[in-house]
Amino acid sequence: MDGGDDGNLVIKKRFVSEAELDERRKRRQEEWEKVRKPEDPEECPEEVYDPRSLYERLQEQKDRKQQEYEEQFKFKNMVRGLDEDETNFLDEVSRQQELIEKQRREEELKELKEYRNNLKKVGISQENKKEVEKKLTVKPIETKNKFS
Repeated sequence: MDGGDDGNLVIKKRFVSEAELDERRKRRQEEWEKVRKPEDPEECPEEVYDPRSLYERLQEQKDRKQQEYEEQFKFKNMVRGLDEDETNFLDEVSRQQELIEKQRREEELKELKEYRNNLKKVGISQENKKEVEKKLTVKPIETKNKFS
């Protein structure tokens, strides 16, 4: 039981014999025959040997994935803020909308006052007046600002 045999086994496992390579080629050829299409070549294509180190291959894959990720989100970062002219324009539009809404409310209140005055002139009794006003009460309409 000398340690030489164990070292020999380790060395043998590091190297691949020609017989093992032939056996692998046969297995690959058999698998190729199973999945081969009529327009594909008869022989199984050899695996392409890449002489680069594992680090270089993994680094290339990592760079490729990073590039795809950046490409995917490239346009999302191109959004720019509003400049001063645009903000001024939007402020002016919102002011105009507020003015229009204010005028509409004032007009409704004016019409309501006129209606109530006309009711007083006609002389409808207080009881009937309350009933009529309950039926005709105008609810204020709230419109939401499109730009807020």
